[in-house]
Amino acid sequence: MKKGIVSIFILFITTGALFAQQKNNLGDTIVNATLLQVGYAIQFPFADMGERFGNNNCISGGISFKVKNNWMFGAEANFLFGGNIKEDTMLDYLFTSGGFLIGTNGIAESVLLFERGYYFIGKFGKVIPVVKGNPNSGLQVMGGAGFIEHKIKIEDPEAAVPYVTGDYAKGYDRLTNGLALYQYIGYLRLDKRKLLNFNAGVEFIEGFTQNRRNFNFDQMKRDDSKRLDILVGLKLAWVLPLYGKGEHRMYTY
Repeated sequence: MKKGIVSIFILFITTGALFAQQKNNLGDTIVNATLLQVGYAIQFPFADMGERFGNNNCISGGISFKVKNNWMFGAEANFLFGGNIKEDTMLDYLFTSGGFLIGTNGIAESVLLFERGYYFIGKFGKVIPVVKGNPNSGLQVMGGAGFIEHKIKIEDPEAAVPYVTGDYAKGYDRLTNGLALYQYIGYLRLDKRKLLNFNAGVEFIEGFTQNRRNFNFDQMKRDDSKRLDILVGLKLAWVLPLYGKGEHRMYTY
C-alpha cells in the first residue's frame, strides 16, 4: 500500500517535470482531462469505529477522468494510520497484579498500540462550475463503493514480548474488513494560468465490516458481530491534470 502511494507521487513529479505544452482553452471550454492526485485527510471515526479508534490520518493517491459535460469517474487508494486507540484492554489479562507486562527477560516491558488500515474506492460524479470564466472548476460531487480494512498494530520495541507479536498478534489485533460506501463534496480547481490545481472538501466512508480473525485470545471466543464503521474526513489533494490532444497547457517551474 505504502509503495503504491509513493509510486503515484513519483509519477506526479516525473510527469510534471516533462510535461510542457501550449496554452489551452480552459477559460471558455469544458475539456477532457486525466487527473492524478495525492492527498491528505484528517478523519474522525463514528459508530463502531469511534468506539475503537480516535482521530486518524489518511494519505491517498488516485486517478480520475473528467469527460464530456464535466462528468468524472476514477479510483483511489487510501492508507490509514494513527495512535489513538480506545479499545486498548485486550492485553490487560496478561498483566501482573501490579500492572506490569513481563517480558522473556523477566523484567517489566511495554508495548505500543497503533491504528493501521486502508480502503480502495471506485468513484464517479460531476463538477458543477460555480466561477464565471472557468467551466472546468467548481463544486465536485462524488459517490462510490469499495473495500475497507483496519486493525490494531501491536509493536514491541524491545522484542521481549513475543507472545503478543508475530502470529500471536492475530489473536489481539481485531483485524476487520468489509464493503464500503463513499461520498465526497468539495471544490475542484483547475487553474487557467498556473500550476495551482487542487481539490478540497469533506468525504464520508461507511464500512459494513466484521472481525476476520478466528479467535480473540482475550475474549476466549470468535467475534462474529456485524459492524458499522464510519469515517468523516477533511481532505486536501494536489492535482496534476493531463489534458487530451488539442487541449494543451503550459507549465513552468
